Amino acid sequence: MKVFSLLKAPDFISLINLFFGMAAIFFAINGSFGIAAACLLISAAADGVDGYVARKTSSGPLGEHIDSLVDAVSFGVAPAVLIYCMSENPIAIIIVCFYAACGVLRLARYNAFPSKIPEYAGIPITGASVVVAVLAILADQFSKASVEIPYAMEFICVFMLLLSLLMVSTIPYPKVMKKGTFVLLIILFTGSIAAVFVNIVFAAVFPGILGILMLLYLLSPVFRTIKKNSVKL
Repeated sequence: MKVFSLLKAPDFISLINLFFGMAAIFFAINGSFGIAAACLLISAAADGVDGYVARKTSSGPLGEHIDSLVDAVSFGVAPAVLIYCMSENPIAIIIVCFYAACGVLRLARYNAFPSKIPEYAGIPITGASVVVAVLAILADQFSKASVEIPYAMEFICVFMLLLSLLMVSTIPYPKVMKKGTFVLLIILFTGSIAAVFVNIVFAAVFPGILGILMLLYLLSPVFRTIKKNSVKL
């Protein structure tokens, strides 16, 4: 029981992250894909709060290890299980396993070689999970509205493969730590989660906006390169 005495406030938030990550897996297996995706967003929000609290308070000796292990489950395994359960294509198992493996490698590299620059090397695993969750929510919304999008799951699987490669890449991605951006994300997360539980077409606006923002984040290195080249010219 001594291990519990070592836990600090950020560690308990990490365990909340784990709880919803596990819940996402269970809901996905039971076919509740929208709720599973909502759980992933809650896990991502908990991960953000965990980091904020850790910066404001003292971190325990287990903190860094708990955070990485929890992230491997909530943002590596859980999204993989969700997309595999949503897809009826056996080939999807290869893609989702590759995604989970890249997520673990991303976390291991981050722990073994801490970045000395104020940026991430490759897209964070949390960000990749948010993208997967948003795509799953949008797919679930269209399904509820009886709107069939051709090759929707194939597109999500291909996008997941892209996210896998971005996680293990060395492409620099900015750290989102501004208070205004954090508040906006919480609002969009809340709206996207609520969209899963209401049958209102307007509710799909929230995951749609969140999806656009995440796409812009994915493309941010491209925009930065274009800006640098234009300055040189």
